[in-house]
Amino acid sequence: MSDFTQPTDITTLLRKWQAGDSEAYDLVMSWAYQRMLAIAAGFAAQERMATEPAALVNEAYIRLRKLQNMRWNDRNHFFSVVALELRRILVDQARIRIAQKREGSQRRVPLSEDLSWIDARGQEMVDLDRALGELEKLDADKVRLVELRYLMGCTVPEICELRGLSDATVERHLRFARTWLYDRLQSNIA
Repeated sequence: MSDFTQPTDITTLLRKWQAGDSEAYDLVMSWAYQRMLAIAAGFAAQERMATEPAALVNEAYIRLRKLQNMRWNDRNHFFSVVALELRRILVDQARIRIAQKREGSQRRVPLSEDLSWIDARGQEMVDLDRALGELEKLDADKVRLVELRYLMGCTVPEICELRGLSDATVERHLRFARTWLYDRLQSNIA
């Protein structure tokens, strides 16, 4: 069973939550918490973050809690918001590390295998966030795919299920986004 198919439909729970059903809110957040903890544990295992997985999840949980009055369209909307919050937290962590300007050598930590040229713990993460903002003005859907794939850790089949796209389309859009981001970030360096 995919992480995205649950016994209770997430979209239905989101709508109940939106209508003020606190039990639906608890169910959504309980499920989201477990998913985010799994993602954070994956980040920690690959040393992409300086903080403990629970700290990342708790920060995301707090940020999501503030959104309980948001009008949720569907589970895709929810997962996009979760991915965006995780992106913001990782960027905030990178900014803090940059501001601290610790001396000594720090090991380079790639965001993912496919984005190995992005150091998830440094200025490149902040630059990536800026570039994603620029790409969003051109094609917000591609940014959502990047967030789902590289920040939420979704597989291509999971993204296809969430977004209603074919494998080939997701792969093509991710390839385009990676190339566009690489070119954009390299032009900032030069």
